[in-house]
Amino acid sequence: MALLDYPVPDLDVTLKEASRVLQLVLSPEEYILYKSALSQQTETLNGIHKQLKSSASCHENWVTDQFKQHLLSCLDSLPTSTAIPSVLPPSKAKGECVQLERATTLLWAVAKLYSEPWLVEGDVPTERTQQSEVFAASRLPGKHQDQIKVYPESLHAIVICHGGVFPIQIVQSCGEAGKVSPVPLLDLFTQLSHVMHLPPASIVHDPSTICGFSALNRQAWYAAREEILKAGGEAARSLGVMESAILALSLEDCSAPVDLANTLNAVRLGGENSQGLRYYDKVVNMVVFKDGVTGMLFEHSALDGMVAGLVVGRVWKISESITLEHIDESDHTVCHPSPLEFPIGSIKLQYQPLPSVRSK
Repeated sequence: MALLDYPVPDLDVTLKEASRVLQLVLSPEEYILYKSALSQQTETLNGIHKQLKSSASCHENWVTDQFKQHLLSCLDSLPTSTAIPSVLPPSKAKGECVQLERATTLLWAVAKLYSEPWLVEGDVPTERTQQSEVFAASRLPGKHQDQIKVYPESLHAIVICHGGVFPIQIVQSCGEAGKVSPVPLLDLFTQLSHVMHLPPASIVHDPSTICGFSALNRQAWYAAREEILKAGGEAARSLGVMESAILALSLEDCSAPVDLANTLNAVRLGGENSQGLRYYDKVVNMVVFKDGVTGMLFEHSALDGMVAGLVVGRVWKISESITLEHIDESDHTVCHPSPLEFPIGSIKLQYQPLPSVRSK
């Protein structure tokens, strides 16, 4: 999709608007000081404006590029710097299996959006610069700057729960090359039901290990990740499965907090009982609590709040259009996912990731 160049704003228009706003918020004395300082810096401002126009010339969407580069250079821990939490509207799903039912329909909704991305736009076309980096994308730590990497061939999500981290196939290839569609609803239900009824994970399958690393500051996580990749083996393979997933789904063993503010914090940081179930490198994390309350967590360097809101709205609407009553038992493949293994005890001991994940 061709994108129009984002216009460089006219300096005089910008300064007039700034003056209008500052005249409202500053005292008369402060405003006079501002105008005096501005008049003394006119030549400098004109020079900077010329440099901006030159650097932005012939660059599509230069504002988004600068926005991304700035955030990807941030070395702070993602949960407290660039993670955007949201809470979905209530669901019609009720009953004893509300968590399982809602997680199933939500995963199917994500698979539907992933296979038909134009559904995000609805009736109003939007530019897709950010939408292309929502699903099947990860923010990978770098030595000086992170990178957003997209995995266009991905067919799976990862489910993070007390039993471990499980890869679950949520889309399947169609007859046409490059085309995918959601797997049958019963397949998702069977896979989720299996992992939700497993006992707590052993040390080698402990989800808090790798999730905790993603909550560290980016330089520490970069160093730990390099050690994992250098060592190779099962830990490196499991990390690759997590990074290439369409999204991460966290299943909490507790109900959501009563008030919205605490629920947003629980979506973003988890709680004392969550054992670090957020994988912050994944651009999209979905959190389903025991009572069916659901939140989504987005990585801000990949998309802004408007696109995140569009995705939340579409995921909720699609998930509410289908229930377990729509299950077709004639089209079903029994699959019991196995947990990923992370035999990285010495690295875990060195970097101590766990305290960074949990809320205080």
